[in-house]
Amino acid sequence: MDRPHFLDELEARRSLFEKRARYLHLVRDFFRRRGFLEVVAPSLVPAAGMEPHLDPFEARGWATGAAAFLPTSPEFYLKKLLASGVERCFALAPSFRDEAPGRGHSPEFLMLEWYRAGEAMDVLLQDCAGLLAELGGEFLPGGVLVREGVRCDFTAGLEVLPLGEAFERLVGADWRTFATLQDWRAAARRQGAVGVEGWSENDCFSFLMVSSVEPALAGFPRPVALVGYPAFQAALARLNPGDPRISDRFELYAGGTELANAYTELTDAAEQRARYGVYQRERGASGKRPHPEDPQFMEAVGHLPPCAGIALGADRLLARLLGETVARVRHGC
Repeated sequence: MDRPHFLDELEARRSLFEKRARYLHLVRDFFRRRGFLEVVAPSLVPAAGMEPHLDPFEARGWATGAAAFLPTSPEFYLKKLLASGVERCFALAPSFRDEAPGRGHSPEFLMLEWYRAGEAMDVLLQDCAGLLAELGGEFLPGGVLVREGVRCDFTAGLEVLPLGEAFERLVGADWRTFATLQDWRAAARRQGAVGVEGWSENDCFSFLMVSSVEPALAGFPRPVALVGYPAFQAALARLNPGDPRISDRFELYAGGTELANAYTELTDAAEQRARYGVYQRERGASGKRPHPEDPQFMEAVGHLPPCAGIALGADRLLARLLGETVARVRHGC
């Protein structure tokens, strides 16, 4: 019997699997040296998320008919652990999002999340700088990514850039000067958007990020953390105590690729429930089913200590380091 072609393809990619194994070993070692507890998050959950843009997969048992969701991230579970008294934890968790596959995304992917009780997101910036330096030093010549016209030194620390300043440089105005929805729509029009009459602030923000801000970040010579997002982009982050227009959130980019999303976490259960309602109304307005509520998570938020957490696309980072797609670094195909 002839050997199937797909077996030859898998054999040819063995070195890719070996690099992945080395990568995961280094990630685990990084966090264990810093006193983090590795945990295994569940893969069948009662609720997969709450943000309007997240679309989950559903699972149903053939024998029992029991229904559950595949997690879009391990966030809810890890925050329950923090509320129970765990001080530092991380998970390398299979996560699932119903989005079209591409070079930087697969519907099934590995998420790296870590949380620190008693800390704000500034400490997460230090974690990110150290993790990128170690992984870049292992997988990139001299720790420098040189690919597709991009040069980024993973060992040179982070460029921490307030998002308002990034907008001023790249959009022409600091978003904090936008007092009304019409200001957001006008900014989007100036950057080439058409048909914005029905757009929300979120729509305008997303357009400006994709069209003007994120492409420019590929030209930065080291990884970039954009810090301080509009309050309507807070998701599960707290609002800045000194300026409630700003959420205490940053996103991490390296070599032109978005890698991570971090918060100083919201610990007000009433505010979290209110945001949940707003986000589900947004989903309904766009014709999507609402996310079911996870009552345990909502209760846990009220018992969270001051804390900070971050979600990093582990497969996406490895794909960028190796010049591969997420699907290939995950399964070799």
